[in-house]
Amino acid sequence: MSTATQSPARRVHIETFGCQMNKSDSEKMLGLLAKDGYHWTDEQAEADLILINSCSIRENAVNRLIGHLGRMKALKRQNPELVIGVGGCVPQHEKENLLKRVPHLDIVFGTHTFHKLPELVREFRENQRPIVSIVRQLDEYPEEIPVVREGQHHAWITVQHGCSAFCTFCIVPYTRGQQQSRTPEAVAEEIRKVAAEGYKEITLLGQNINTYGWDLEPATSLGQLLHYIHDIDGIERIRFLTSHPVNMRDDLIDAMAELPKVCEFLHLPLQAGNDEVLKRMRRNHTVEFYAEWVEKIRAKVPDMVLTSDFIVGYPGETEEQFLDTVESVRRFAFDSANTASYSPRPRTPAAMFKDQVDEAVKKERLNHLNQVVREVALQQNRRHLGSIQEVMVESYDEKRGNLKGRTRGNKIVHFEGNPRLIGQIVQIKVMDVTPNSLRGRMLVS
Repeated sequence: MSTATQSPARRVHIETFGCQMNKSDSEKMLGLLAKDGYHWTDEQAEADLILINSCSIRENAVNRLIGHLGRMKALKRQNPELVIGVGGCVPQHEKENLLKRVPHLDIVFGTHTFHKLPELVREFRENQRPIVSIVRQLDEYPEEIPVVREGQHHAWITVQHGCSAFCTFCIVPYTRGQQQSRTPEAVAEEIRKVAAEGYKEITLLGQNINTYGWDLEPATSLGQLLHYIHDIDGIERIRFLTSHPVNMRDDLIDAMAELPKVCEFLHLPLQAGNDEVLKRMRRNHTVEFYAEWVEKIRAKVPDMVLTSDFIVGYPGETEEQFLDTVESVRRFAFDSANTASYSPRPRTPAAMFKDQVDEAVKKERLNHLNQVVREVALQQNRRHLGSIQEVMVESYDEKRGNLKGRTRGNKIVHFEGNPRLIGQIVQIKVMDVTPNSLRGRMLVS
């Protein structure tokens, strides 16, 4: 990350854990602080302000965070003027407890108050008293937040805050609040700004993005939003994350099939391949319901790259039910999947279920599932051997002498080429594959 030269300079270091939404929030934090005179630094030891944007999706997230903060105590001794803050999802449920466990922590702020960050930092510097700034939900999210983006060619665009699904395993509705959609006009205005700054690719972000716009007046939909923003000049690729199967709609699939800028990539978490487990998760759909949508999606967009999420060792999950999940990976031929063993989260119903699965069993099942996910991913990637892929060049690996980019289907591609190609779209012939990436040769026009 970098900011424009400003004086006098204070230096900030931000570490981000968790999802794309957290990454987007960190870019906004940096934008706010840059406006207040801060420069980015990669080095903790050089920073006047260190911020941790935390994630609480896993059970040991708090302990990891405490350990991480503990290692910063020495920095505080070396530089008594150093300010240390923690934001994101962990503070939403830990609040003042973080100050009790980390005496050298100065500022605790939540997912709904990061826009007040410069004010909080100034207040702490003036009064030298720890600050906790947590609210459950904002009536309206501020729109005019400056952003310093990490990427040069890809931009995250938040279109929806919070989630109202309340799956029994998920802490997101408790840490990020109920769903609130931004207006199409506000979304389009931000996209025009990033296009003017030279960004070519955007990813629309929402915790349950398929319900985008249902809470607006008048109501709208993600499919309609894609049509609304499609023709903004400068933007060449559009993606979105994350979808819920029960909220899929035909107009979204039609938009993906009809709009050239919308990429052939869909992340559609199944979470489990057994109906009883899905019921306990409160996913509100069956495996066959999911299958019907996959069939419809692939019929309309044959080149669709489909990815998923899975949780193994859910409370009460039997070996047979787990094997149903394994079979679902093969059945739906996912190009990749995020996998995790079940982790109890505070305030969620599943944390109180009596039939928790033994940790050793969880580990064994996760290893088994990951092996199958890799096998299926390799099979899917082999389908691209010899094909010509349109690749957006993202970076250059000096050690390997390779360029790295992504296909429209979000697959990573490595190939030889000049670093000056970064930010351009090139044609690559796929020559080799692994479960996680493709390797190819650039075609010269």
